[in-house]
Amino acid sequence: MLAIQGLKCIYDTGARGWAIELALSGEGEEAVRRFDVDGPDDAEMLIEAFEDSTSSAFDPATGEIIFAYEYADFGADDEEDEDEEDEDAEDDDADEEVSEDGSDEDEKKGKQ
Repeated sequence: MLAIQGLKCIYDTGARGWAIELALSGEGEEAVRRFDVDGPDDAEMLIEAFEDSTSSAFDPATGEIIFAYEYADFGADDEEDEDEEDEDAEDDDADEEVSEDGSDEDEKKGKQ
């Protein structure tokens, strides 16, 4: 596997077609590989996939380009954390006792 360092969109005037050029490095090797694509939309899609990925690689044995992504897990664990934070905030509000005149009970005790 070779890490993809960059992508370039190319219009080949000789072949009159679009291509993507990959700048690759890894395993003590640096290389450039060119792949034909159907048009500028396909080239743009590949470039966006590369930019959005957290890592990308090219497998010379199979000719596959692999884009990997990391996503945040917004599952049930986060919902539980939010519920705990809400409960903590409610507990803090309950701890602060305010008298009818709007002053804290602790302040009254300190002045007496």
